[in-house]
Amino acid sequence: MEVNEILNAGADQWRAYVERHRYVYRLMPDNDLVAVSYYPFLLGQPPEKALQWLTEQFDRFGKPYAFVETNDTGDRLVLPKSKIVIDGSPEKQAAYLRVLLALAEQRRFEFVVLFIHRDYDALWDKIKATAPELFMAWRDCGLLDEQGRARPACAVWREYFERPLRRGPGP
Repeated sequence: MEVNEILNAGADQWRAYVERHRYVYRLMPDNDLVAVSYYPFLLGQPPEKALQWLTEQFDRFGKPYAFVETNDTGDRLVLPKSKIVIDGSPEKQAAYLRVLLALAEQRRFEFVVLFIHRDYDALWDKIKATAPELFMAWRDCGLLDEQGRARPACAVWREYFERPLRRGPGP
């Protein structure tokens, strides 16, 4: 379950969500890895700070990490109804990816999955009447913009993707 699915829920649903997290964390000794879904633009903090928090909280379990869904937005975006401003840019997106992939390489993450390859402006135009406004936040997270032009983050991804795969235990 993703927290954005109950973003506007009442207190009872939030309490149930928190209890579910407590329950899952009690099972950490039985988990194979720490799976992470993270979008820095939702927290408005630099990626280094969030990734530091992550490792501080979960390193103690001695499990490998996997980023199952992540990216940063490549454009500044204002959500029209809520007036929330997501201060993205191609440079910030590339910087996030560089920090994340450097940590992934250093710590030998199992894998990193980026959420969306190409901006979904055309899809958003088709679904915006029925989709929650928050879904617009991911519209501009592509390594390619809506025209198919590569953002700087695409070069960062390729740089890491083309490196030789290192096998064996972590550092």
